[in-house]
Amino acid sequence: MTGKKPSREAIAWREIGTTAISRSMAVGLTVFFLIAVFLVPLGQNIYDRQHGTRLSFSFKSVGMSGLEQSLFARIDRRNNGILESIHQLENTLEEGSLLRKVFLPPMQYVLLHFFGKGNEKAIPGRAGWLHFAPALDYLVGPPFFHPEQLRERAEAHNLWEKPIQSDPLVAIIEFKKQLAAWGIALIVLPVPGKAAIQPDTISARKVSRPLANPSWQPFVRALQDNGVQLFDARPVLTRYALQHGDAYLPTDTHWLPGAMQAVAEELAGVISREFPQMSGVAGWRAQPQKVFGFGDIARMLTLPEKAQLPGQEVLVRQILTGQHEFWQPDKNAEVLLLGDSFTNIYSSEGLGWGVGAGFAEQLSYFLESPLDLLARNDSGAYVTREMLAGELARGRDRLAGKKLVIWQFAERELAFGDWRNIAMQQGKAKDVGFFVAPSGPITRVTGVVEAISRSARPGSVPYRDNILTLHLGDLQGLDRQLPADQALVYGWGMRDNQLTKLAALRPGDNVSLSLTPWESVEGEFGSYRRTPLDDQMLELELPNWGLLLDEKTR
Repeated sequence: MTGKKPSREAIAWREIGTTAISRSMAVGLTVFFLIAVFLVPLGQNIYDRQHGTRLSFSFKSVGMSGLEQSLFARIDRRNNGILESIHQLENTLEEGSLLRKVFLPPMQYVLLHFFGKGNEKAIPGRAGWLHFAPALDYLVGPPFFHPEQLRERAEAHNLWEKPIQSDPLVAIIEFKKQLAAWGIALIVLPVPGKAAIQPDTISARKVSRPLANPSWQPFVRALQDNGVQLFDARPVLTRYALQHGDAYLPTDTHWLPGAMQAVAEELAGVISREFPQMSGVAGWRAQPQKVFGFGDIARMLTLPEKAQLPGQEVLVRQILTGQHEFWQPDKNAEVLLLGDSFTNIYSSEGLGWGVGAGFAEQLSYFLESPLDLLARNDSGAYVTREMLAGELARGRDRLAGKKLVIWQFAERELAFGDWRNIAMQQGKAKDVGFFVAPSGPITRVTGVVEAISRSARPGSVPYRDNILTLHLGDLQGLDRQLPADQALVYGWGMRDNQLTKLAALRPGDNVSLSLTPWESVEGEFGSYRRTPLDDQMLELELPNWGLLLDEKTR
């Protein structure tokens, strides 16, 4: 009599139960498993000790009292603070991972050269061209000006983060009104990404130039309806690309020097027609200079050091005075330019494409007039307005005597920027107990880190350098007594895509620094990307420039 056929599960259990394995094999597999489990953290610990890094974790202070908050609000804020601290810990683990440093570069090399794949920031195009992913996402993504998209962006934030203001039109109109109160005009200058002007670098399909997000034309009409003057760089860049072949750097997010100069010349013509009485200056001259650089998108690929993509030589035009000095902004000028890295690309040494030849220099040259400048290499949607508001609040009237403000920002900011409203109020200079280093010899101090901003992860942003902001307490001078016991300090958090020792500091750490006035280095470092503190009131204090005492002064 034939028995019932066993089920698959029964057969599987029978086979598992009768699997034969020798004792030596079992011991060997167990040892291999234990080694694999403990080898990674052991190697990471050795690596951290050799490189002087450490992992630290601290809960973010929420700064509240029971009298000010309900029980549920206190619980919610404390929970958010814990979530933020966990998020920071995860980022720290990722940034400092030995496995990431060892395996990511060769894997990225294989993905790029054999499969044509980039990463979340860098997208390979045709014939060796690279594209910044957010710029492409803006171009092919949903309409940035659609009410539903604005609502989704405003709600898309982590629990511990403040909601962003997603509507660029609101911020631009508000800024126009603020400037109008000073009797100042505004020109808005969004700079498109390379795929918008040169779509053939990403696709072989024949399409009409330039490309735009579906909301571009509705946004332009909305600006016109509200009396906001827009300088559209698209036609200028398109003409330049057709005449010269390219308008952008192949492995960088930014424009070529000639394309930038063409936009500056066209804009200068518009300004000269509308402000014919603008004061001029004589004696400037243009000096051609060859510059060799490497693209910021290429660096974001994190390829092995020996397999980096080749650089490129470009011809920039440096603007010099009659005394053979580099052009410098003039705070008393009638025009103020607010700009991002498109303004700084050929004038900020940290971007790697030379000095003295940026957009501000070219615009001033074509205007034959001095120019004031506030520029920062990131977040053009708000950061330069924040810089201007900070100057005003500190009692420095950067709008005095101004007739025009030009607001330049990357066009992708329309879809991804934080268009927060920022008050523009004239304040008075005051001393509230913050130390500011005097001019002359450096001031050596010790202090306790009360708060520190977070540095960008290397390779996560299209910039090699980042400046951190620290609030120091219990401040003491090593050479003399200080008149105040706290200070606001700027210092390097990332240099050449490497986190510094300063970036490893956490609240409560003791630190020894050499301080100099920020004003003494602002002309050199003021355009670099900087991450601010969460406390906006602290950002109003006059800062110092700080270096760890074992760092070399630059």
